Amino acid sequence: MSSERSRRSSAVHPPSATVPSAPPLPAALPASRPLQRARDAAYRFIGYPPSPPSSAQNPGDDQPWLSGRLPTLGATENATASHKTGLEINTIAVNGSGTHVLLGGKEIFKTVKVENGVCIEEINLRTAIRSTPTSASGRPRQTYSIDIADVAWAKGNSSHFVAAATSSGKIILYDLGHAGIQAAQLHEHFRQVHKVTFNPHSGNLLLSGSQDGTVRLWDIRDARDQASTLRSKRKYSGQSDGVRDVKWSPTDGVDFAFGTDSAAIKPLLVREPRLVRARIERHLLILFFIDVGWVQCWDMRNLNAPKVRIPAHALSCNIVDWHPDGKHLASAGSDKTVRVWDVSGHRRGKASWEIKTPYPVLNARWRPSCESSMPTDNGARQCTQLVTGYDREHPVLHLWDLRRPALPFREMVPYPSAPTDLTWHSRDLLWTVGREGVFLQADIQHASKVIDKRNLQTFDVSSSGEVNFVVQKRGQQRRSRNLSSKRNTTTSLLGTSNAPITTDAATGAPIDFVAPKLSALTLVSRSWQDDSLDHSFLSIRPARQTKRSNGGVKAPSSSHNPAILVLDQILHNRMSFSPQQLVVRGILPYHVDPKVFRFLASNYARIPHLAAEADEMLAGSLLRGLQRNHDVAETAGLYQLAQTWNIVGFAADNFLKAGAGSISAVANGTGAPVGGEGGRKGVEQGGDDSPSALGRLLPELLRYYTGRGDAQTATQMMLLLVPLLPCSRPLPDDVAEHNVLAYQDALSLAGCLPQEIAAIVNQHLAHLVPKGLNPLQVESILSTYHEQLLQNRLFAEAASIRKLAFPAFPAVYEDYMTDNHVHLQCSKCGKPVERGAEKHRCEGGDTGMEACPYCWEASSPFGMGRLMATCLLCNHSMHAGCSKEWLGSGGGDGCAVEGCLCRCVEQG
Repeated sequence: MSSERSRRSSAVHPPSATVPSAPPLPAALPASRPLQRARDAAYRFIGYPPSPPSSAQNPGDDQPWLSGRLPTLGATENATASHKTGLEINTIAVNGSGTHVLLGGKEIFKTVKVENGVCIEEINLRTAIRSTPTSASGRPRQTYSIDIADVAWAKGNSSHFVAAATSSGKIILYDLGHAGIQAAQLHEHFRQVHKVTFNPHSGNLLLSGSQDGTVRLWDIRDARDQASTLRSKRKYSGQSDGVRDVKWSPTDGVDFAFGTDSAAIKPLLVREPRLVRARIERHLLILFFIDVGWVQCWDMRNLNAPKVRIPAHALSCNIVDWHPDGKHLASAGSDKTVRVWDVSGHRRGKASWEIKTPYPVLNARWRPSCESSMPTDNGARQCTQLVTGYDREHPVLHLWDLRRPALPFREMVPYPSAPTDLTWHSRDLLWTVGREGVFLQADIQHASKVIDKRNLQTFDVSSSGEVNFVVQKRGQQRRSRNLSSKRNTTTSLLGTSNAPITTDAATGAPIDFVAPKLSALTLVSRSWQDDSLDHSFLSIRPARQTKRSNGGVKAPSSSHNPAILVLDQILHNRMSFSPQQLVVRGILPYHVDPKVFRFLASNYARIPHLAAEADEMLAGSLLRGLQRNHDVAETAGLYQLAQTWNIVGFAADNFLKAGAGSISAVANGTGAPVGGEGGRKGVEQGGDDSPSALGRLLPELLRYYTGRGDAQTATQMMLLLVPLLPCSRPLPDDVAEHNVLAYQDALSLAGCLPQEIAAIVNQHLAHLVPKGLNPLQVESILSTYHEQLLQNRLFAEAASIRKLAFPAFPAVYEDYMTDNHVHLQCSKCGKPVERGAEKHRCEGGDTGMEACPYCWEASSPFGMGRLMATCLLCNHSMHAGCSKEWLGSGGGDGCAVEGCLCRCVEQG
């Protein structure tokens, strides 16, 4: 009766009274099906069944915000937003509906609501925990420090639970409905827990990976019974030093993968029977320390062994992430690589794709799928991009596309230091947290493209004369206004989209954070389809024209249940995407083929020194050298060069005839000395305008060949003709004085005494000035030719040039006068042994060098130290002192190596 009276009074309540509206009723839980509790109890003993086909194919149907852009996000709107906490944040987790984010760290544990670019703090779990004296069971709460390493938000019917992994090995479960009370403790790991994650298909299942090398499975439904401590259901041993990351499969509710770091010891027996003699002959046990990051895929119903076990990285594997197709798994490690593995059973042992990153990778996530641009896919979705974050010293984030893995697609620098954790909210929005205490929502569409900062035209020339250049037309850039950064500032995505954030020059921390303002000036468009097809980073080939069907307009595909294209189908079977670049490769016009260069350098005439004047014998050698160079060039097929040598020989013939009578007389040594008054008179009679005057011919030849970059021919011309030149075309006085002063300074810096400098100038440089040759030009030609000889590995010819240039031209030899070493040559690979003879190990191989077969010691007991002598017939080596002893008083008559029948010394 009283209840009826109260209902009537509330019904006739005056409308003028301000009565607050009733809060909305909570969502009703789904009705329990018959025998559900019995099934759950049975699953705990016999294992959990695979997820249904519908959810297995489309796990994101309950998360429509993840697959595309938000309905409230405009086409040109910059959705970058930030929330400043002032405390270092280690990890981040998102709820199932994508409206809230959970932040965790050493001094922070709270939830933040993100809506339309506005961040609002809702529940501060850390404050609530400290203000609650009791636990969920009513017992007094234990006081301990919450150093959170990772957090996870449950899915489905358990979405009011969150899990926090601590550095002490504890996992604490909290009920957001009772924020200050911990629901349960999960404490079976005895080392730090690196990762916790809830099953996207069964939100009550939790996986945890720890540094103790195990992964444990938990069922949080037991926490509803107010149990203070939960026991794990399963334990999976990674057989390694630690589990760095663990992830559930997006398509199968029973599969998961994790990455590890490992330090295993592998023994190996090495048999070397001829390495030592009988007194030390034995098996050598060598221990190899192998640091390998493993990737393992497990079925949670099988506790014995993983389905897939791959040695994925040379160093620790820090991150694993499933591709949306459920068949491929990406792993990233400290070895600066991101590898994608096919774990479906086709190519388990070899990576399908690989990305070389500039720094060690600590974070990596696949970008949510987008609609394929191929008309034959009928609206199916594809995923080819992933984002990577690096170690603390490198704050940049890179977005990579496997269709062009050599170059990042986009990049951003959200904080002064690297983000500690990141996750995708949607295809366009990336959520990150960092040590600066800022939660950032970054609009990836407004991040800069790496290719816009690179030159699209580049070229390179190899030492062999090949030239490669790449050209590409840069399209119209559609991006925000240019951002200007000042000194001691770091341009990042924090704050407004058009203004940099000022950071402290001492600590690098942001000084102020400004709430983002949505600007209509940005010109970046937003699309449901692939944003990489911008005709600058990637482009699509035009489809072949097909006959028009009678059906008219094609019916649109269903957007409610879009299919996910398998990664193999996108990258292997369809070569639809290619960079629009033009590549040209060829040979330089004036470059000589390396084989021809080596042939000429090895067969040209050898001139021992740059003489001032030529006597009868030297004149004959020079003439024979001109004829030899003509024959060598003609043999190489360089007929124009051979004709040049023929003309130079004709000019030398005329010059020598004027002073000696005939070429044959000079060549045979019966003519008069060359370079006397008769020679000069003949040149003067011919006149400076005569084409046969060597004083005018040689400078023109040097100018021509140096302009073509042919230092080889210029050097040979200079060495053969300088001794024959008359002193009739001297350099101007100011040029000569400048050259002398330059060489005096250079030789003085090299440590030469004044009297030594004067002797060098008078003996090696003074004769060049009257003949019209600039000593600096001569030095430049010799130095260029010397470098070309070294590039073509003609070391003997290069040494002869250095000998010829010493001591007048220090630019040729000064870099090769110090740090010269004599090394032994390995008899197996032919490389020099740079580690020293005492270690007996070659740089180019794993096998050790054979010791001295006579004394078997590092140093000879018969003198001469470690100096080795090698037989040129059998290539066996022994100490020089031991060789003297063996072939002397030792009575040896051949090689000292046992079993070698080589007669190293002939017996007379």
